[in-house]
Amino acid sequence: MKSLFVCLLLALAGQSLAQSQDEFVEYLLEIQYQAEAIHQLMEGTFDNVRFSMSDQLVELNRQLIGRMNEALEEVEQIREDTEAFVGESSAPATCVNVATANWAIEIEGVGQALSRCASRANIQITSRTADVHAALEAAQVQSTELQNIVVRGFIDWNAIDYTEQISAIVGAQIQDKYDYFTRITQPNLERTLQAIFDLDDNLLPEIVTCVDRGVERFNNYGRVIRDTLFFCSQ
Repeated sequence: MKSLFVCLLLALAGQSLAQSQDEFVEYLLEIQYQAEAIHQLMEGTFDNVRFSMSDQLVELNRQLIGRMNEALEEVEQIREDTEAFVGESSAPATCVNVATANWAIEIEGVGQALSRCASRANIQITSRTADVHAALEAAQVQSTELQNIVVRGFIDWNAIDYTEQISAIVGAQIQDKYDYFTRITQPNLERTLQAIFDLDDNLLPEIVTCVDRGVERFNNYGRVIRDTLFFCSQ
């Protein structure tokens, strides 16, 4: 916004204005001051949304990745314990073969189950993040329109003599942009950002449950193998 103001002042050079340059500078300073305050509010809001979203996603991913890594370690431990039990079992070979017939399939299956959990998380995170980016993109149009108001104010000054009326019109346009931003744009940004924060309360438990079920199913299958071989060895 400040660079825009400098450009407009430079554009003043060589202009044949109906009013004096001093009046023009005073007028431009007035509308620039109004617009700059709102522009800073907008940009500050955009930055806060970006930083808040980034921080929240970093923490959410930390928890999701942490649980996923724990699950992989649990699965590996179950696999090692089960295969060690099979190797030490005194059960007949036919019983061992029947009990472990689907073991490789179950190992692959638990990996696929955990992968589906991760994909489900990624889909929801990507969707919510895209909503925030879309809201930010739409909101930044307001910032561009604010700059356009200042530019049009410069053009109108050169076209019209009644300065006070131009100042009032441009000032009202700037105020309208501020009102729209605070009534519509800012609340919409807050809603989309809140959807990111809500992932802690809905997505995280959902994915943890998904992972827990995958590990539990695999553990139960390993227990069935151990129980079967124990029975066969009696």
